[in-house]
Parts: sequence; C-alpha cells; structure tokens
Amino acid sequence: MRLAQAGDRDAFARLVARHGAAATRAAAWFGAGPDTDDVVQEAFVKAWRAIGRFRGDAPFRPWLLRIVANQTRNEVRSRKRRAARALRALELPGSVDPTAGAEAAERDRAVLAAVRSLRTEERDVVLCRWFLGLNEQETATTLGIPRGTAKSRASRALRRLRAELSAAAEGLEVDDARG
Repeated sequence: MRLAQAGDRDAFARLVARHGAAATRAAAWFGAGPDTDDVVQEAFVKAWRAIGRFRGDAPFRPWLLRIVANQTRNEVRSRKRRAARALRALELPGSVDPTAGAEAAERDRAVLAAVRSLRTEERDVVLCRWFLGLNEQETATTLGIPRGTAKSRASRALRRLRAELSAAAEGLEVDDARG
C-alpha cells in the first residue's frame, strides 16, 4: 500500500489484482447490473487518484469498497436520469393534427403511461421495436442482448401492455358511465 501511495503503479496493480473480485461482487450486489465492470474500473481509477488521501493506518479493502459503493450509486442515479430523459423525449406533444379528438389524445397518454410502467429492460425493447422502428436483430444489437432475449422481452412487454391498457380502458368506461 505504501508503495502505491508513493506512485508505484505496479504496487497498485497488485492491489487491483488482489481486490478486483471483491470489488466486482460488491458492485453487482449494490446494483450496478450490466455496468458492473465499468463501475469497478472507474472505482479503481478514482482510488488511484485518491490514493494520497488514504489513511495508512486504515485497511485498504473497506476504503476501496466504499469507493465502489459510491460509484455504483452514482451510476444507478445516472442510469435513472438517462431513462427519465429518454422517456421525456418520447412525450407526445399537443396534437399536431387539429382534427385529432380527445379520445386519441387520451389513448396516447394511456399508452405512454403503460410503457413507462414497464420494467426498464422491457421498456427499452418496446422503445427500440415500436417507437424507433427497429427489427428484432437491430433491437438486440442496440441493447447488446441476444436476439432471443429481445424477442422474449418484447413478448412479455406486449402482454403487460395489453393488460395495463385493458385495465385502463375498463376504468375509462366506468368513468364515462358516471359522467
């Protein structure tokens, strides 16, 4: 540790080798998901940059794992912000067709709400397939998943969307009967 603090890159590489597996497990447990390797790599870069502030009397592993936990939280927050921005980009503006009725606008809002309610993995497939017009293979390539996974996620998402929209339609019918 002292050698690494003195700027010895080989000593730091040995620390990376010794603690890399624990850092990877921690990032996965903290929720890094598919970004686990990137989170761990960034955590080690941050550890290298901050090595001068490391207290020599403290153990290295907990210090490193705290950096991993913080980096994972940052990545998860960032992922959520990106997803929210992507959904906002899909916001349907006020109807461009002045003849479009209130029913069409309500249907569009219901569809968008149903898509938002999907799990992230399913929502991503729906966005690629039906909002961006990609085929199964293009969707799989875009998302970095096997084609079969894209197909099964699309199927699950459509099933959930049908159920959600069916329930929403039943709710509208009840409201219409009251109104």
